[in-house]
Amino acid sequence: MSGTFVGMPAFPEAAREAVGDETLRGNLRHATHTIRDKRARAVAELDDWAALREAGKRIKDHTLRHLDRYLVQVEEAVTAAGGTVHWAADADEANEIVARLVKETGESEVVKVKSMATQEIALNEALQAQGIRAYETDLAELIVQLGKDRPSHILVPAIHRNRGEIRDIFRSEMSEWGRPAPENLTDTPAELAEAARLHLREKFLRAKVGISGANFVVAETGTLVV
Repeated sequence: MSGTFVGMPAFPEAAREAVGDETLRGNLRHATHTIRDKRARAVAELDDWAALREAGKRIKDHTLRHLDRYLVQVEEAVTAAGGTVHWAADADEANEIVARLVKETGESEVVKVKSMATQEIALNEALQAQGIRAYETDLAELIVQLGKDRPSHILVPAIHRNRGEIRDIFRSEMSEWGRPAPENLTDTPAELAEAARLHLREKFLRAKVGISGANFVVAETGTLVV
């Protein structure tokens, strides 16, 4: 494959630059140790962690082997509950469907819950091309969006940023997207979270349309779990 994700440089070029970035390496080293420590504490709370993980893997593998059947079952359950299911053959068609649904509401702004699927299909860029502005509301995704960046991890999209960088991004970019960051904003986690909360609160109160992905879907009930 010669293509790259949404205009990113080829991997060898990007890797060469990243390996030479001491700040980035330090950020990832610190974040990785923090995440591993938290995971270890969570695992220690369960006596049957390994069995639960294996059970989850079996369910996932089974579902993927029979995905065609389960997708139809999801559609039937969602429809029975009063929802509407749209089918898309590829990313372009999916983006067109979402853009059309937003336009039908008459709105030009949407708020988004964290969704790696919409990152992969470049939904934000597609909406922007149709005059619709998408605001990320997950804290890490907000950092990525304000920094004109890309997610670097499926679970922790802003793992490559440290607190000082996040403070600088908030200070310089928040005003272009809405409520500006406080002038005396520091890099303490509490202040950064408060700045994000105040910034996003305006979006939540004003927005009429929301877009969300799903961590998984229960086929029997059509339930989307975020």
